[in-house]
Amino acid sequence: MKIKCIAIGNRIMGDDGIGIKVLENLSQELEKEKIQVIFGETDIDYSLSKIDDEDLLFIIDSTYFNIAPGTVTFTPIEKAMKRQGQIYSQHQPSLIDLLNTYKKSVKGYIVGIEVEKIHFSLDLSETLRKKFLSICEEIHKFIYQVIRGS
Repeated sequence: MKIKCIAIGNRIMGDDGIGIKVLENLSQELEKEKIQVIFGETDIDYSLSKIDDEDLLFIIDSTYFNIAPGTVTFTPIEKAMKRQGQIYSQHQPSLIDLLNTYKKSVKGYIVGIEVEKIHFSLDLSETLRKKFLSICEEIHKFIYQVIRGS
């Protein structure tokens, strides 16, 4: 089993790039722990090509659940895969759809970061900029709790 973190998002669409920026911030620490870091961005086919059966995945992406911007959610991949077709993604088809289609046997979590604003911009919204380090810390802590428990 390999442990992999995959960042999904579009870095030129403001808060949609939060997953990429978080993984850039955490990548050195994660790589020291032999966790493979993958910047899938909007290339879902590339992301899928990096996933093998039995991998433990942390897919980091922006979310829009209509909750407080900067809120981090952790959804088990198995649960998301059961809701195939009910998950709407700006990145169509979604990585979860393709994991189901290709019958990949993986475990892990979708790590979602709630957006405030998605628009053409290289910058995060002010809210996410202010919360950025705490978001990174929360995600880092969660990943280590999961891998130490597995």
